[in-house]
Amino acid sequence: MQHLRSVAVLLFVAILAACAKSQQTAAQPTPPPTATIAAASASPSPSPVESTSPLETPSPTPTIPTPPPGLPAGWSNQTERTVNGREAELLVRTGSIDNLGFGWPPHFTPFSGKSTPSHQWVCTSRPGAAPGTDRSELGSGVPVNANGTAKNPLEGYAGCSKRPDNVPQAIPLEMGALPAKIRGVFLQVFVDDFQPVPFHSHFQVTLNGTRVPTFEDAVNQLDQTGPIGKLLTLQLLPEYWPILKSGTVNLLFDDPTTGKADGYAIDFARILVNPKPWRYSVTISCSVVDAGDQKPIARADAAAAGARARTDSTGHCALRNVPAGLVSVSASAVGYDSATQLLDLPAGQVGTANFQLKRHKETVADLKRQIQENGTVAIYGIHFDTASAKIRPDSLTALDQILELVKSSPANWVIAGHTDNQGGAAYNMDLSLARANSVVAWLVKKGVSSNSLTAKGYGFTRPVADNATDAGRALNRRVEVSVQK
Repeated sequence: MQHLRSVAVLLFVAILAACAKSQQTAAQPTPPPTATIAAASASPSPSPVESTSPLETPSPTPTIPTPPPGLPAGWSNQTERTVNGREAELLVRTGSIDNLGFGWPPHFTPFSGKSTPSHQWVCTSRPGAAPGTDRSELGSGVPVNANGTAKNPLEGYAGCSKRPDNVPQAIPLEMGALPAKIRGVFLQVFVDDFQPVPFHSHFQVTLNGTRVPTFEDAVNQLDQTGPIGKLLTLQLLPEYWPILKSGTVNLLFDDPTTGKADGYAIDFARILVNPKPWRYSVTISCSVVDAGDQKPIARADAAAAGARARTDSTGHCALRNVPAGLVSVSASAVGYDSATQLLDLPAGQVGTANFQLKRHKETVADLKRQIQENGTVAIYGIHFDTASAKIRPDSLTALDQILELVKSSPANWVIAGHTDNQGGAAYNMDLSLARANSVVAWLVKKGVSSNSLTAKGYGFTRPVADNATDAGRALNRRVEVSVQK
C-alpha cells in the first residue's frame, strides 16, 4: 500500500509539471531551430511559399540583452542620434533594436553578423513602434481583391495580407546637422524575411523618392526563409550624399512592378556618417574571370561596404575590414556587366566571392525582361562624340533594339541620360539632357510618336557604380529607358 501511495504522489507531481510546461509554452511559443540565410549562389526553391508559422503578437517588453562593451545603451529607444560616438561621427537610427519586438536570445548582438532564430509573423506594428518598422509589408504592386486582401492567399504573410495594414511605409531618419567634412556614409538595416530570390520579386530602394541602384542590387539577392533577420550594411555613394542635407531621409523598400506577394519586415535602420573602425568585421577573398573563356580578368574592381581592391594578373584580390553580416560584394570590369553577390558572414570569418563576368549584351529580350522586373533598363551601346551629344555610327545596333522595344508597347517612355563625374555638375547635367534629346530625335525620325517620349538628364547625380574606378565610370555613362508613371 505504501508503495502505491508513493507511485500516486510521483504521478501527481509529473502531471503538475507537464501542465506548467504546457502553460509556459502557450504563453510564449518556442521558435523553430535557427535557420541561415542562403548565399546568392544557392539554388532557389522551385515552389517558394512563405512559412506557415503561427501569428504572434510581439511582446510589449521584448528581451533586450545589454549592448556589447563600447556600444551605447538605449536599444529600446525608437530613435537615436549620436554625435562623435563609438561607431561614427554621426549615427542616426529609427526603430528599436529588439528583433521586431520578439527580443534577442541571451548574449546575442545583431551587429556580430549572426542571424536571429526563426520567429512567427508580426502582422501589425507593435504599439509605439517607429514608422516602417516592426510590421509586415507587401509590395504595392501586389494585386488585391475588392476587400483589400491579396488575390493569392498562399503567398505573402498568411493572415497578414489585408490592405492598408501592409502597405509599404517609409522609415524616416532625422539627420540634423551633418559633419563639416563627409568621408563616407553607410546604411545599416536589420532586414527580415525578404525572399526575392525564390519568389522572383524585385525590390526598389529609395531615399526621399530617389532610387539607389547599388542598394537594390544587394537587397534583390536576399533569401531569408524562416522567417529570420540579419544585419545588412551598404555604402551610399557620394553622389547621393546631398539627400542627407534635406534634414529627414525617408527610406522605403517596395516592389511596385512584379506583383509577387513577398512579405517582409524591418527591425531598425541606421545611417552612419564617417564610421569608425567596425567592431565586428570579416575578410573576403575574391576571384574574377570571364564567363565565356574562364580566363582571369586583371584590374577588375571588387568592392564591399567601403572596402575596395583590384584584381592581380591571376584575377584575385582580397577585401579586408568589411562589416559582418550580410555582405554585398560587387565586381566590375570595362566591357562587362557588373555582378553582385550577397555573402552571409558572422564576425571573424573569411568568405569567398567567385565572379564570372559576362560581356555586355543588349537584345530586345534582355531589355523587355529588365523593364518588367525593374521598371528601367540601362543601355551602354549608345556612344557619343567626346563632350558632345552627337551619336556615333557604332550606336546603330543599340538604337535599333530601343526602337523595337518602344514600338512593342503603347506606353509612354522616358529616355534619360547619365554621365560619370568628370567635369562640373551643371555641365554634365546639360550634356546628359542633350544626349537624351538626341536619342529621342532619332526615335522620332524612325516613326515613334514624339508624344510618347520624354527626355531627361541627370548628369552624375544617379550613379550605379563608384566613380572612383574606370569600370565604375564606364557603368555610369549610360542611357536609361523606362516606362513613364
